[in-house]
Amino acid sequence: MLKRAIHTGAAVIALAAVTLGCAAPEYTYVKNSDEKTYFKVPQDWRQTSTDELDGYLSGSNPDSAAAAIRQQLWWSVAYDASSIPSAVHLISYDATDEPIVYARVAKLTEPERNAVSLDMLRNSVLPVTAAAREAAEDPRLSDFELLSDDVLTPSDGTHGVRVVYDYAITGVMHTFDLTALLNNTGDRLYLLLIRCSTSCYRERGDQLDTIATSFTVRSK
Repeated sequence: MLKRAIHTGAAVIALAAVTLGCAAPEYTYVKNSDEKTYFKVPQDWRQTSTDELDGYLSGSNPDSAAAAIRQQLWWSVAYDASSIPSAVHLISYDATDEPIVYARVAKLTEPERNAVSLDMLRNSVLPVTAAAREAAEDPRLSDFELLSDDVLTPSDGTHGVRVVYDYAITGVMHTFDLTALLNNTGDRLYLLLIRCSTSCYRERGDQLDTIATSFTVRSK
């Protein structure tokens, strides 16, 4: 009887190991191999088109020559935790209670390279520095709070910032977690932005920090 029990127990353990080995992966790994850029997102988040979002962030008309040039210079991707995923959640003035992450690699033009600074990286999505906030005119943004501001040198080939900040958007507090890196030749911008309501960010902070810290750019 003991021998049979040991045999049965061993079979159960083996079956459990096989089951665990076949379990769905916890994260989806996102990469741009040409630019040696990588990060990961939870497996159940869904990818969504960034065409409309890129047009808004670049300030270019989608039918313009500038937009056509931008499409050649930018690579971008977005993943949304919402049951109805949309990249517009990144820039919506409505409450965003599910997180969304957006990543971009941009080849910088000569005027952009000449204008690059750490403050430019901080202000690359929304105004963060005092001067940029003073110059901004958007009554729907208020109650700015800077939660953290770290200068990064993750590799010999890149440097930049990670800033986490809050804005009230039409009365609801939202948290933005931005990592913006520049290569040492100054011709590539690597950006990762996470957004959700502040209550969402607090509840899912460990998960969102895992995404942010997984953002990796390898030196070419």
